[in-house]
Amino acid sequence: MLTSQDLPDQQKGTLPRTIRVALVGNPNTGKTTLFNALTGLKQKVANYPGVTVERKSGIFSFEGLQIEVIDLPGAYSLRPTNDVERITRDVLLGMMGSEQPVDVVVVCLDAGNLERNLYFATQVLDLGLPGVVALTMNDEAASMGQPVDPVVLEQHLGRPVVETVAPTYKGITELKKVILQAVGREGEDLPWSIGEKVLHAIEHLAAEIGKHKPMERRILRQVSVELLLDRRGTNRMIDLPGIRELVGKLRAELEWAGVKWVESESIGRYAWIKSVIETTRVRSEEKFKPSRSDKVDRVLTHPVFGLAIFLVVMAVVFQSIYTWAGPFMDMIDGLTAASASAVASSMPSGPLRDLLTDGIISGVGAVLIFLPQIILLFLFIVLMEDSGYLSRAAFVMNRHMRRFGLTGHAFIPMLSGFACAIPAIMSTRNISDPRTRLATIMAVPLTSCSARLPVYALMIGALIPATPLFAGFTTQGFVLLGAYIFSICAALLVARAFRMTVLKGRQQPFIIELPPYRVPSWKTVLNSVWERGRMFVTQAGTIILAINIILWFIAYFPHDNSLQAKYDSQRGAAQASLSGDELELRLEELDSLQSGEMLRGSIAGKLGQVIEPVIEPLGFDWKIGIGLLASFAAREVFVSTMAIVYNVGEADETSVSLMDAIRNEKHADGQRVYSPLVALNIIIFFILACQCMGTVAVVKRETNSWKWPLVMVGYMTALAYVTCLVFYQLGIRFFPGLA
Repeated sequence: MLTSQDLPDQQKGTLPRTIRVALVGNPNTGKTTLFNALTGLKQKVANYPGVTVERKSGIFSFEGLQIEVIDLPGAYSLRPTNDVERITRDVLLGMMGSEQPVDVVVVCLDAGNLERNLYFATQVLDLGLPGVVALTMNDEAASMGQPVDPVVLEQHLGRPVVETVAPTYKGITELKKVILQAVGREGEDLPWSIGEKVLHAIEHLAAEIGKHKPMERRILRQVSVELLLDRRGTNRMIDLPGIRELVGKLRAELEWAGVKWVESESIGRYAWIKSVIETTRVRSEEKFKPSRSDKVDRVLTHPVFGLAIFLVVMAVVFQSIYTWAGPFMDMIDGLTAASASAVASSMPSGPLRDLLTDGIISGVGAVLIFLPQIILLFLFIVLMEDSGYLSRAAFVMNRHMRRFGLTGHAFIPMLSGFACAIPAIMSTRNISDPRTRLATIMAVPLTSCSARLPVYALMIGALIPATPLFAGFTTQGFVLLGAYIFSICAALLVARAFRMTVLKGRQQPFIIELPPYRVPSWKTVLNSVWERGRMFVTQAGTIILAINIILWFIAYFPHDNSLQAKYDSQRGAAQASLSGDELELRLEELDSLQSGEMLRGSIAGKLGQVIEPVIEPLGFDWKIGIGLLASFAAREVFVSTMAIVYNVGEADETSVSLMDAIRNEKHADGQRVYSPLVALNIIIFFILACQCMGTVAVVKRETNSWKWPLVMVGYMTALAYVTCLVFYQLGIRFFPGLA
């Protein structure tokens, strides 16, 4: 049995050092399931510095040693085409400044897709790092009559091959032993041929690069291959003195000699891989039959039936998020209110009590209230991903989404945005192309989330007449439907605009794996959902809480003590002369009147009056301005803020008294302040404007920068203002009846 005493001298010490293991492979090779089986629940999830690529690591103990496993992003090549593959390459080559070099590489090979998997695997093994191969899904390959012989495969690769079935923990202990045995044992090059002329060019280029920038042999060789064979020239080493010219010269010489240098690596590797597969596949007497996955895919990936089924599935997911989360959100809301009430009853009135109840406790509630939707959305996403259906869904939608510069992976975040933009933005991690992902993140907040619905309901109920149209439809229902259609069109057009301008670039080929259908592991599912919820609360949640406290501050100060004394006196008089329900109603009325006066005199209220000249061309007055400012914390706050402004007490979007107050508001000359045109403009503004600090916080967290959140706030605010200005001014000119 191997212990720390068996390790090389540089790894010995008074305490066992942590051995770093990189887990690599193509997407959908069972890598994540293997990672979970190795590490259990001892995992950390974060982003790599400066990029939006997820970094997942976990630690386990074995034979007295600590082993850290880094689950590197799935990749198809060490010649990167995006940030995901670039991170994998840089970590393996020790080129990530924040990452320590890895001691062992575990390469995952899906036995059912061995030929494609071996291309990337051979690139990794050629780096010379101590390596181990984990052969996954061989049980599924055997069920299709195509099992792989791990012993023969090990002979070809020159590295230990361990057959694993991670969901049942088969082979996990053996894999851990082999990982320890591999420490310090560098592997040899694989016996494939890239061609003498190309090899000579690579060696020449490596020698020249080494003169300018000394580096390890394996790094130098990989950089040289990338520079010579990659036409895009994205490797920064190309800018070293004389290297660009040398690369051009070497390519010209290869072309003059008739060498297909662009395809040379692929031709050489696949020729050798083909010979490996011919000897590692166990011959079966039975004739190969299509698997159950193949038969199901004839329906689920069909252009018509597949799309119809997918839309039904998404409708169920969306409706479930919308309705199932409701009771849990109400419970969190109730607990928040109860906590605030308990604190209020145990402390004397004053700024500190109000800060705790209305600032901190309400801010915590504003964070936690999103959790049910986040958990449900990621529960569905992980279930669909682990079962194999998510890949089919992306494949079906890809053709439609590409018209707007997106891919099939973007559809689920876009649709999820109708429930809540926060979990929808977090779900964009499934999109590997950074430009497409950013375009999706920028567009998702335009989809009509559930927080907008109270605003729609209030404006439509108060100012849009319920005129019958057709088949039971009224103008109110038509406006509500129109709001959702408008938000979809806006989101798709904005995504297209971003892809054509600031995120312009060649659209990445849509490469997706269609893995066999499997029964998800509940342990893996629940662990993934837990990690997403934890990350939201601990990272984005802190920003949301801070912003809520700031918004409370501007709505509370300056605090007029004389106004407080005035209403305290009136409460005392009410308590002396009234009792029962009558007293309770009078106290609620006084609370509402005080809140309204306090808000009008606060920084937020004064800001509402300051911005009135700016928003007046949109048909909005200073009272609407206060509602707009308050709703930057969360859109649904608009309704309660308007209730405070109009002194109607506790009210929601169905409140008749609030609707009447808005409907009956008049100017000094007797004209209505608000009209159907104003109602439509408010709805348009809430569709287009960025009025959710939780969304801003999540975008910051997902992009690792304040640049993109500020871009989002800027473009959405400008788009909302210009669109509403044009709409209102054209409306009062051409449709005076609505104004």
